[in-house]
Amino acid sequence: MGTTETLAKWIVETSFEDIPPAAYDQAKKSILDYLGTTILGSTTKLGGMIVDYTQEQGGTPQARVIATDIRTTSPNAAFANGAMGHADDYDDLGGVGGHPAVVLTPTALALGEEYGLSGRDILAAWAIGYEVGTRLSDNLHPDRDWHPTAIFGTMASAVAASKLMGLDAQQTRMALGIAGSEAAGLRRNFGTMTKPFHPGNAARSGIVAAKLASRGYTADPDIIEGRQGYADNFGGVKCNLPAVTKYLGHLYLLEAQGTRIKPWPCCGGNHQTLTGLMDLIHDEEINPDDVDRIEFTGPSIPCTGALLRAEVNEGLEGKFCLAYNISAAIVDRKVDLSTFTDERSDRGDLQQFMQRVSVGRNPDVELRNEHIADGNPEARIKIHMRDGGLHDVELGPALHLTGDAVIDKFRVNAGFVFDQEKVSEPIRLVHSLDELGEVSTLMDTVTTAG
Repeated sequence: MGTTETLAKWIVETSFEDIPPAAYDQAKKSILDYLGTTILGSTTKLGGMIVDYTQEQGGTPQARVIATDIRTTSPNAAFANGAMGHADDYDDLGGVGGHPAVVLTPTALALGEEYGLSGRDILAAWAIGYEVGTRLSDNLHPDRDWHPTAIFGTMASAVAASKLMGLDAQQTRMALGIAGSEAAGLRRNFGTMTKPFHPGNAARSGIVAAKLASRGYTADPDIIEGRQGYADNFGGVKCNLPAVTKYLGHLYLLEAQGTRIKPWPCCGGNHQTLTGLMDLIHDEEINPDDVDRIEFTGPSIPCTGALLRAEVNEGLEGKFCLAYNISAAIVDRKVDLSTFTDERSDRGDLQQFMQRVSVGRNPDVELRNEHIADGNPEARIKIHMRDGGLHDVELGPALHLTGDAVIDKFRVNAGFVFDQEKVSEPIRLVHSLDELGEVSTLMDTVTTAG
């Protein structure tokens, strides 16, 4: 069997019981975090536009939009919830090209509401979608500037949607074929509202693909491995198709790798540096006026990849500019939601401080490019003081939230819309999601009308 057929058969045949409980623990953590970032995202300028657009579209009331009273079609709801969940770039990391929850959860919740599905249905589809999307993203190695969450998230969403709708293996192959032509997203749009459009579009596209396939709509059945197909176009020179299905059903990446919860509302590429800086700031009183210059050295060519912004003219751009994040950490001694507002960036002092920050590539790791969680083991930052002093920080793994800190983050984000009494209920329901009879019960707690 080819890659597409192998994956499709596995998707159809895998049951809730086949997936390790530890994988579901990771999914629940990310689902809760996603609900919080989406509630927060509804309060942003982007969120307002998405809500207005979704209301204008109307549609059959199949599913709800989080933090609103809108009922619309499941593709429309998935698009709105996906875009708002990524509005602040505050959602989880790990798998499916970078941000798994913001493509898988909108898909699962929308179809879960439409078809009256259970929490077990949602979790199984989430985990299966994660597995396929991550196996593709881990092994195709694109060498062009696609947004990985967009191109791999579309396939993951189609997988989850196919599972939730009970498609057979041939229909699932068709859904993957349709999704392969829907996959898109350009990194050039990082730092604009169109980056959050990407996961919203991926979630919507996955549902559209599955719904069309369920009606007999056709696509190439070997879309992943076929010449001129998905891997041929999105794969790079290191593309390893056999690895996509290796140990399928025996090794679950959601269990083995897990997902990671962001402590800061910006691109994850900043987090290794922010971790080291915040530890230093906690230990040392660094007056920004006493800083002469700052040198960051890492494995990548400066202002490429996700951290592509060299200048910051508005708040959103700051999320994708390493020098801006370094400057905010030193000048404000914090990085939070306010860091990336237009009001903060318009003050200009962070841009002025950025002139003291140089970002360079370490030639010694150029070929190896070995990575740890969200960073490189030989990355470092040097802060040269005007009095001749030097703070030389070797950057280790990035900080990610675990345990109660994940719940605390959700409480803060959800608190932008709901009072704390209501905020407690989705925490309880997500924790026991595998026991939930209908996912609509969870949606009752994160929307503003029944």
